Amino acid sequence: MTRPKAAVGAAVAGMTLCAGLAVAQSSAQAAGGASASGHELEQIVVTAEKRRSTVQSTPISITALSGADLTAAGLSSMVAVAQQVPGLSFKTSGPGQTEFEMRGLTSTGGESPTVGFYLDETALTPPAMAQNGKVVIDPDLYDLNRIEVLRGPQGTLYGAGSMGGTVKLVTNEPDPRSFAASAQAIGSGTDGGGFNHTFNAMLNAPLWNNSALRVVVTDKHIAGWIDRDVLNPFPLETNNSTLRGDVAAAPVAQRIKQSNWEILKGGRATLLVQPTDRLRVSAGVMYQRINQGAPNTIDVPPGNEVHYQPFDVSEPFQDVFNLYHLNVKYEFDGFQVVSATSNWTRRQLQTQDISEAMQYYIGGFLGPPANFPFSTAAGGLGAGSISEDDYSRQVSEELRVASTGDGAWQWLMGGYYSNFRATSHVYSYYDGFTALFGTNNLADNHRALGVDQYALFGETSYLLPDHLKATVGARYFTYHSNSATSVSGISANGTSATLHGLAANSGVTPKVNLAYIPNDDLTVYATIAKGFRPGGPNSPIPPPCTPAPTQFGPDSVWSYELGEKARLFDSRVSLNGDVYYELWNDVQQQVAPGCGYKFTTNAGKAKAYGAEVELALNLAEGWLLSQNLGYTHATNSTTVTAAGVVSGDRLLDVPEITANTSIAYRRPFGHALAFVARATNSYVGSIQDITYTRNTLPSYDLVAARAGVEADRWSATLFIDNLTNKRALLSNTGALSANISILNRVATNQPRTIGADLSVKF
Repeated sequence: MTRPKAAVGAAVAGMTLCAGLAVAQSSAQAAGGASASGHELEQIVVTAEKRRSTVQSTPISITALSGADLTAAGLSSMVAVAQQVPGLSFKTSGPGQTEFEMRGLTSTGGESPTVGFYLDETALTPPAMAQNGKVVIDPDLYDLNRIEVLRGPQGTLYGAGSMGGTVKLVTNEPDPRSFAASAQAIGSGTDGGGFNHTFNAMLNAPLWNNSALRVVVTDKHIAGWIDRDVLNPFPLETNNSTLRGDVAAAPVAQRIKQSNWEILKGGRATLLVQPTDRLRVSAGVMYQRINQGAPNTIDVPPGNEVHYQPFDVSEPFQDVFNLYHLNVKYEFDGFQVVSATSNWTRRQLQTQDISEAMQYYIGGFLGPPANFPFSTAAGGLGAGSISEDDYSRQVSEELRVASTGDGAWQWLMGGYYSNFRATSHVYSYYDGFTALFGTNNLADNHRALGVDQYALFGETSYLLPDHLKATVGARYFTYHSNSATSVSGISANGTSATLHGLAANSGVTPKVNLAYIPNDDLTVYATIAKGFRPGGPNSPIPPPCTPAPTQFGPDSVWSYELGEKARLFDSRVSLNGDVYYELWNDVQQQVAPGCGYKFTTNAGKAKAYGAEVELALNLAEGWLLSQNLGYTHATNSTTVTAAGVVSGDRLLDVPEITANTSIAYRRPFGHALAFVARATNSYVGSIQDITYTRNTLPSYDLVAARAGVEADRWSATLFIDNLTNKRALLSNTGALSANISILNRVATNQPRTIGADLSVKF
């Protein structure tokens, strides 16, 4: 595949001309789950506009991946999905620690995400104050009906935190018509790691009076591939303390192999009750627990798949999620009423080794860090860690009324309420500080946040003459936030009083869409939409700091988009695409004064423009080629010195170019058997990231291949992930304490992994 920017840009432009319009974007599985088994490309039914339609007929930028697509491609995590979807980028430290961005709108400031994340009807708000970002849950993708990625502001229907776009995971509903069950067993081995295994199972049981229960369970174990080496002696800094010592050449006192092992256990159960033809009641629960021995990060330098330490300090991570939901739908004559109620909790706990960072940091105060020892026996600080405990809880209710039928006029209106509560506790009790400061309390910081949101929304569309369809919508929102912060310890500079903050705001986000739909095979559309995310309170900061603003307001984006969706040559080809331009105003920026207390303010502007192309081509009987291309140019428009923002700088964590190429083959043989094969190459361009300073993480290609045999009720597949054994540097990981100039912790991908996937249906 051609990687240079100019070549990819030319490919994007070429496909735009072929489509006859500014270009392209929607599903590489092309307006649906493109199947290699026949000539006509399959369509996927979606609910992006909160009513059933197909990707082809929905005049917004959307990628839909069906459950069959996910299984055929071997995609079992949202990071793997993001590497194949144009316009979707991420920042990650490992499972349960991934933050998504879309079309360049990063979420480094503030307390809300820029991308909405939904499981069915439930909005899953990330933890507001976690040091590792606005990270979403990382569910196993078994027995999903589909994933919908909606690009561009979705403020009208999906509200706050969806100004960049929305990701929806849609599960399979219980089926009251027949009994069904399925199971999957995956075993694999990783270069430099151990044996990995995953077991998934699903049971669908019809019950009484047109009701059913569906249960899905998952048990996954990843052996890990990053070692943790304890060195003795740990090398001190060199070159006048500007370079890290040669840790790769130092003697290893202890090696903890495969330290970043992962165990995921979880399940969900949904009960569907249909007492009449008009009434559907769905109640469900979900539980998931992730435990990991250490993050998926390596030390740069030296860039080996190792974390080097002066002392044996483990870095465990835990993520526990519980969800309860109740959805009720009643069909009247000509319209339906839907109520979606949910209550979920999430708790994340993580610990980070800070021994080297504190030696360097404190050594810098006392003289050159290289003169300050590690060992307490020699007068150093010794071993130390910092931990973070984040807890979130949200109760939400959405009530909406929508028209039904195929009339020229369609409408939808509703109301939304959510009550979000979060606490964060960051603490470090470091015995090495007692001799210097008379206490081992380095930091003990508590923060509580409450956010209540209310919204009224509506959207209506009308079929005009000449195959035109006009859609207008708006959402009125209001929110109230309050926070309480208390700090103690050496880092608090003597401050101990609880500090309170309040914030409130309201506004309207409109949307206008005009579509030209002459037939079932062509849709051309133009959209102007506004998205937003709420502001919040700043906790007051003590003297001698300059007082912080009491609150920061919402930021917003105006998006202008042209797109098309075309099915050509008797539906053997699908070419979907768009170009867009976005203006981001009052960007929520984190400011760090010299006194050490951070706060958020609205400062500066940013802009993003780009294009996405998704092509699916049925080459011949059994052969399917899919090609995705994305181009995103996202930069700051103003300089904000206090926030480290410079006009013209790229926005963080956004690859300028992404491309995914996939070719699939299916050939029947024998009695009801088929040979299936697939090869995929995912290219992600370089990104700008930041810890102590801004730096560039290079581009990477990841190649995967799968081949096997499938029948109506079973399949057996051999696979190789990361065929070329590429070490991709995915994201920088910020320190919970202090970042230092001589070291970056960088998240990396899993090395070459070879395995087998066995599935059966009953």
